[in-house]
Amino acid sequence: MRILFVLLSTCLLAIAAGCTEKQTAVFYSPHADDEVLSLGPSILEHRVRGDKIVIVLLSEGKASGAFEKVNQKLTDKGLPTISRDEFAAARVKEFKKSVKALGVADEDVHVYQLPDGDIQKDEVKEIMKEMNERYPAASHHALSYNDPHHDHAASGYALKEFLEEEQDISGTFYLPVQEHQNLEYEGIYKVPGKYHEDFAESLNAYSIWDPENGFYAIGHTSVKPYFNTAEKMKESRWHK
Repeated sequence: MRILFVLLSTCLLAIAAGCTEKQTAVFYSPHADDEVLSLGPSILEHRVRGDKIVIVLLSEGKASGAFEKVNQKLTDKGLPTISRDEFAAARVKEFKKSVKALGVADEDVHVYQLPDGDIQKDEVKEIMKEMNERYPAASHHALSYNDPHHDHAASGYALKEFLEEEQDISGTFYLPVQEHQNLEYEGIYKVPGKYHEDFAESLNAYSIWDPENGFYAIGHTSVKPYFNTAEKMKESRWHK
């Protein structure tokens, strides 16, 4: 009887260990700020589950119209303007500060330089294949192929094709926060209560104006209304 009890206990412990096994979730952000505005609540939901979170930035965002606005603000304040390359570096800097607040480890952040405004599906799919080799059995998360923004939709179509080609992987598609009222979705991930402050800190990474240290509030300069919406709604809307 005692032996049977020990065997049952061992089996139960093994099952429990399997249930709590750490999974990996890879999120693809076309531009700096997409990771928090549209994907942030889902990232934090996976963090609550104890998953390993990997974030891929597809583009440095050089083509943003905020470039001229930032330089105009610098000129108005009597400060030196910045080049496109410096602007791109500043966007990546905001992004890295944002994902750090979301709880992502530095070694799990990958930055690519696909052409901003002209991201192609096949290029993104190659990156997804690379991530799948690096993180076997990971789930993959991209913006929706129904997104009206070309770069966003390209990431969605890439994942859609990847899922069709690789039957043993899973994927989820997300609505951009600015299209929550216009596109259909299947479910919602709310920002977990314990991570409200982290979400706020992640959003705030894009509102810092500190030129001396390379911060130019690019996210807020570009799409401040989207940040207001994300702060109010605190949710990711998704479909399969």
